[in-house]
Amino acid sequence: MVMKNYRRTLPPLDYLLFFETVARHKNFTRAAEELNVSQAAVSKRIKFLETWLGVELISRHGRAVDLTKAGHKLAANASEALEYLALGIGQLRQGSHEKLSLASNIAVSQFWLTPQVNEYLLSQDAVPVSVTASNNEADILNQDHDAIVYYGSDIPLGWDGEVLFEEIWQPLAAPGLLAENPNLEQVPLLDFDKLALKWINWPDFMELTGAAKLAGGPRVNLGSYGSSLDAAIRGKGIALGCPDVLKYEIEAGRLTPLEGTPLKTGRTYFLIWQSGTLSQRTRDLLRDVGIEI
Repeated sequence: MVMKNYRRTLPPLDYLLFFETVARHKNFTRAAEELNVSQAAVSKRIKFLETWLGVELISRHGRAVDLTKAGHKLAANASEALEYLALGIGQLRQGSHEKLSLASNIAVSQFWLTPQVNEYLLSQDAVPVSVTASNNEADILNQDHDAIVYYGSDIPLGWDGEVLFEEIWQPLAAPGLLAENPNLEQVPLLDFDKLALKWINWPDFMELTGAAKLAGGPRVNLGSYGSSLDAAIRGKGIALGCPDVLKYEIEAGRLTPLEGTPLKTGRTYFLIWQSGTLSQRTRDLLRDVGIEI
């Protein structure tokens, strides 16, 4: 292991801080005002830094201040290093305050979780809530979250959890499209690429349910599940979805489930957390966000 001795290889941090401020303002007076010190204190530290480095950093022409070639190079590095350090300290300070970290797949985040979180964040006493969305299941299970909305047949090993709702796939369309096309035979079926075997697209749905009334419509692959739902909301065709996940779109009148063709998959949406980690305070925050367990 290589031993590091920053005291020998780096000047005092406040000297770099003073230099970065002067370099940014190109003015000793404004730098001194920002740092809440005297102009002489700023000038003294810049002079020390130049002596320590053995190079001139700032060229002075009366009251005008400019950076030398070495000064420009150090200013860029110092600014980046201080910004990175400030970001890390800010994250630590934020971590010491109360917050809630949630995760789910992209569709659940977009249509179910984020609307609830946004509604909660509008309340007076809301704490910060972060939502991580990914269709890579391993990504969200391997990260540190207070709770995850998990879609599957059972709760993963090493996790605790509660059922949110059972999965039922159903065709959905905008109310205006249904009013214009009461027979539905030629309405486009909005499809997507399956990123996991447990997802249900139109060929799966037709095979498992028959859905003869919809069999005549052209199938249009829009790539992603979210895109198929977005197109359905805009009245471009019929998409597949779980009404419980899409309840806000349904309540807002942007989507309507078609009757008579539901498909129960046997899978479930769970809220899960690593075994033994759910505190009563986190449970209370989840309830405030609208997630009852």
